Amino acid sequence: MKATVIFVVISLLLVGSAFAIKVGFIATNFAAESQARVANAFEKLAKANGWEPVMLNSKGSYETQANQLENLVQMKVDAIVMAMSHPLEIKPALEKAFAAKIPVITIDSGYVEGVVADITCDNFVMGAKISTYFVDSLGGQGNIVVIKFEKHHGTRKRGKVLDQVLSEYPGIKVLAEYTVPASARFMEDTRSAMETYAQRFGKQINGVWCAFDQLAYSASDVLQEYDLKDVIVVGVDGNQETFRRIKEGIMTATVAQPFEEMASVAIDLIRKIVVDKIPAAEAAPRKIIYVDAPLVDIGNVDQHLTKGE
Repeated sequence: MKATVIFVVISLLLVGSAFAIKVGFIATNFAAESQARVANAFEKLAKANGWEPVMLNSKGSYETQANQLENLVQMKVDAIVMAMSHPLEIKPALEKAFAAKIPVITIDSGYVEGVVADITCDNFVMGAKISTYFVDSLGGQGNIVVIKFEKHHGTRKRGKVLDQVLSEYPGIKVLAEYTVPASARFMEDTRSAMETYAQRFGKQINGVWCAFDQLAYSASDVLQEYDLKDVIVVGVDGNQETFRRIKEGIMTATVAQPFEEMASVAIDLIRKIVVDKIPAAEAAPRKIIYVDAPLVDIGNVDQHLTKGE
């Protein structure tokens, strides 16, 4: 009887300890499908561990993101994860988290000194995969529209790789290049720009390169509406909507980022540091943790398309 009571008390203490763990999560904009995927996976995994996740959406605002980070510090959370964030732009708030000795893990945000690690796909590699696929599919010649996004380090790197690839293909002419502003209306803005190009260039357009998939959704929708159906359209991210479009032939290819795996790696780091009390430097000896991202086109899309989607 006495042993049973002790067992119950210990179990309750362990459960109580698990529930006492509170982890903050900040994403720059839940409206971006990639960030919503990371957030959903992180919240689900945190709850599965018996932790209390505090999920925050900065809605594209650096100021909001800094305030949210400071609030998490004041709440004395056990760890903070920031996805597709802007650590350099909110450095003063980040320093407060470091001073409070709260481990901060970033996902696809670019590594800055002081965070435990940045978990990401190699954006240079993804830029090379999709850009070489793009020019190969064009046969090394044709007219293209380029849609870039410069505010995020990853999409910016992909755009720079495209520029390098194009430097070796003089037969490819850039008809127009559009840089998407960082706003909640980024898809509407992209659509408006693409409508202008469709009206101006029409059937001259052979390909559209997009920094990420949601931009390709807007571009491909406009191309379909203008009956421009033989245009090669590529992006990066690999959402289920992307796979459906590839299957239907209204997008050509993507590089599929495993956002759920990134969330899982972040959870594993928190477990090591907060639960198992392993020093951060030992838990994450590499400050940039890369995960692989495959190229997906009509040849292998069925392997990635979830049944029923």
